[in-house]
Amino acid sequence: MTIENAAPAPAAPEKTSVLKKGRGFLIALSIAVGVAAVAAWIALGVGLYMDVSRQTRLILVVVAAVATEALFWSIAATLGLSVLEARKRIWRKITGRGRAEA
Repeated sequence: MTIENAAPAPAAPEKTSVLKKGRGFLIALSIAVGVAAVAAWIALGVGLYMDVSRQTRLILVVVAAVATEALFWSIAATLGLSVLEARKRIWRKITGRGRAEA
C-alpha cells in the first residue's frame, strides 16, 4: 500500500562554509581596520608637520605600520586568500626554487 498524497521530505539545509557565513563580519572588520589605518597615517602626517619629538614620531610610525599590516591581513581574510601559500609561490618565483631542471 502506498500513499501518493504524502508531502515530500523537507530538503536538507544548504551547507555553507564558515567564511561565507562570516563574510559580512569580515567586510565590516576590513572597513573598520581600514579607517583605523587611514587615521593612523593621517596622525603620522600631522605629527611630522608639527615636528613632534623623536619618541612620539616613533610611536606614530609603529601604530601606522601595525594598522596597515592588520588591514592587509583582514583584506586577505575577506577575499579568502591563503596568504601563506601566496607568499610561498612568490618566493619560489623569486628564488627559482621548486622548478624542474631542464
